[in-house]
Amino acid sequence: MLEIIKYNEDEYAFPCLLVLGCFDSIHIGHAELLKKAKLQAKINGLDLGVMMFTGGKGGRQVYTFEERQKLLEQYNVKFILAIDYNEEFKKTSASEFLENLENKLNVKAYMSGRDFRFGTDAKGKSSTLKAYAEDEENGVWYMPVKDVVYVGEKVSTTLIKNCIENGNLVKAGALLGRNYSVTGFVIEGANRGKKVVGFPTVNMKYPVDKVEVKKGVYKVRCLVGEEEFIGIANYGPRPTFNEQSSVLEAYIDGFLGTLYGRSVTIEFVEFIRDIEKFDSPEALNARLKLDLQMAKLKV
Repeated sequence: MLEIIKYNEDEYAFPCLLVLGCFDSIHIGHAELLKKAKLQAKINGLDLGVMMFTGGKGGRQVYTFEERQKLLEQYNVKFILAIDYNEEFKKTSASEFLENLENKLNVKAYMSGRDFRFGTDAKGKSSTLKAYAEDEENGVWYMPVKDVVYVGEKVSTTLIKNCIENGNLVKAGALLGRNYSVTGFVIEGANRGKKVVGFPTVNMKYPVDKVEVKKGVYKVRCLVGEEEFIGIANYGPRPTFNEQSSVLEAYIDGFLGTLYGRSVTIEFVEFIRDIEKFDSPEALNARLKLDLQMAKLKV
C-alpha cells in the first residue's frame, strides 16, 4: 500500500526521487515519465515518490484520487505527496514550494515533464528546476522528460477531458492507455428494463466528481468482481418514458442474477449513437438489439 505524505505536514526520511506534476489522469505521457522514474529510482537506490493533487485542480476529474493511487502501484511508487490545490497553495512561490519540499522530504532527485509549471502564476518551470539542481548547495539532480505526442497532438488531461465530453471514447482510451471508466454501486430502478423493454439493466448514479461522458448509448465492458462482460450503456435522460434526469444504466450481456448494492465498473469503449425517443417499448427493444449486435461486432 502506498504511503500518503501530506504536503508541508508529513515527513519522509528515506532518500527519494520525487516526480513533480499534476498526474490527474495517469495518461500515456505520465506512464512514460513514471517508467523512467521507476528505473532511475532503482539505479540510484532511491524511494520513488509522486506529487499529486488530492482533488485535481478543480472541476470534474478523469480519475479520483483513490483511482489514481491504485494506478500508481504498478510503478513501484513508495509514497504519494498529496497536495490540496487550495488558495494557500496557489499563493506559494516557486522557491517557497521547493523549500517546503526540502524541509519535509529527503529529496535527492527530481523528475518532471518539460511542460510542468509550479508556483504563483505558474512562474516555475523545468528551467527553474534545472537551475535549482545545478546549484551545488542544494545537493539534488533534475531530469526532464519530453512530452508524449499522439497523432500530432501533445497528450494532456485537457485533451482527454474534451474527448470524453464529446463522445470520442476510442481516442480517450488511446490517450489514457486504458478505457475510461466509472465505478459505482447498483441502485434499484423502475424495473422497466426487464418488465417492459425486455432488456434488464443495472442502474448507477454517475459519480459527481468524474468527467461526464457525452449523453448517448455506448459499447461498454462491465466488470463485476473478477468477471468481465460486454454490454451496452445509456447515459442521460430516458425520453421514451418522459424522464429527463440523467441516469447511467447498462445491459450486461450474459450476466445472470441481481447486483443491487454491489460495486460495478463500467468501461466506455465506443460511442454508438445519440439518445432517441421511441414510439413504444417494442421499438426501443428492437433498437437495443441492434445496438448490442453492433457492440459485439466492434473490436
